[in-house]
Amino acid sequence: DRSLSGIGGVETGYDAAEFILLGSNTVQVCTGVMMHGYGHVKTLCAELKDFMKQHNFSTIEEFRGHSLQYFTTHTDLVKRQKEAVEQRKAEKRGLKSDKDWTGDGFVKETESMVSN
Repeated sequence: DRSLSGIGGVETGYDAAEFILLGSNTVQVCTGVMMHGYGHVKTLCAELKDFMKQHNFSTIEEFRGHSLQYFTTHTDLVKRQKEAVEQRKAEKRGLKSDKDWTGDGFVKETESMVSN
């Protein structure tokens, strides 16, 4: 079992929450404390608690790693983007042949022609 520490660009409690959502066990802060002083840690904690309240989390464990379920490969993203583009093109073309007049397409097209 390994632990993960998030570091880099943490200036708010919401930034810290993003690292935790990605599975971090700890979050390190340097520049924010250097710029704002040690009192900034209290602000970070308050903002993290605010994030948790907004999303109905009682503990950090409830959301640690939650965003990992959305990870995918570049190949998958390219494929999904291509499918979305083709879908938009098809919607713009509308119904072009008799074979398109089936099922839900038929009902939708009919309703659009008879609606006032």
